[in-house]
Amino acid sequence: MMKLSVVIAAKNEEKNIRACLEAVKWADEVVIVDDRSTDRTVEICREYGARIVINDAGGSFHKNKNLGLDNASGEWLLSLDADEVVSPGLKDEIIARLSSDLTGLDGFYLPRDNYFLGKRITGCGWSSDYILRLFRKGAAKWPLDIHDVPSLADATRAVRLENPLIHNSYYSLEQYFEKFNRYTTRLAVEESEKGVRVGGANFVTFFLLKPVFWSMRKYFFQKGFMDGFRGLFISLSSGLVIFVTYAKLWEKQLNENP
Repeated sequence: MMKLSVVIAAKNEEKNIRACLEAVKWADEVVIVDDRSTDRTVEICREYGARIVINDAGGSFHKNKNLGLDNASGEWLLSLDADEVVSPGLKDEIIARLSSDLTGLDGFYLPRDNYFLGKRITGCGWSSDYILRLFRKGAAKWPLDIHDVPSLADATRAVRLENPLIHNSYYSLEQYFEKFNRYTTRLAVEESEKGVRVGGANFVTFFLLKPVFWSMRKYFFQKGFMDGFRGLFISLSSGLVIFVTYAKLWEKQLNENP
């Protein structure tokens, strides 16, 4: 089997990181890039013998993901978030693949099952998505834009695996709103860097049309109603993300021009 390094970027993930690490104990190496956690995240990672790099991401979490890739020594890299768990079936599939002939392959797309408050979500656009997370060292990087994901220069050199990566996105509403605040702040910064401005011409679009459209799209067209209250919450909060992002951008403009 090719040497496999698991790379995880984390910040204050003591409630998730143990399950993530327990599911990858079989890997040759685990590299953790910690964004100056103030909880027991680093302590738990040390229990599992992980190699730990401490780095302040400065609000750009993908920088730490790439730092982890650079520090890994494996021929193949499995890039995970702290709230993701490799299922037993996926473990077996990865081992089998990395023990076989990999000629012509630079990566694998993993199916990801998304959970919210302990239940798998099938609507809201959260149904199983395929993501490039297992790839040869040097074949892919995380783009710095918060929305972007790794990709290969030649997409034909990757194939799909069958068993899922389990994504326990949020275990409580308190945790959701903590991440919500960081996420919308980062989005507002990105919009500002792109030169987007909030003004009279786009006020209704940013604060009414886009949030309402996005919530309706999630709930009705992407069948969020099939997931009960969780689907309703995800749909409404997705519109709120847009509203708050532009509100923070507006506030930033005020502070720049008092």
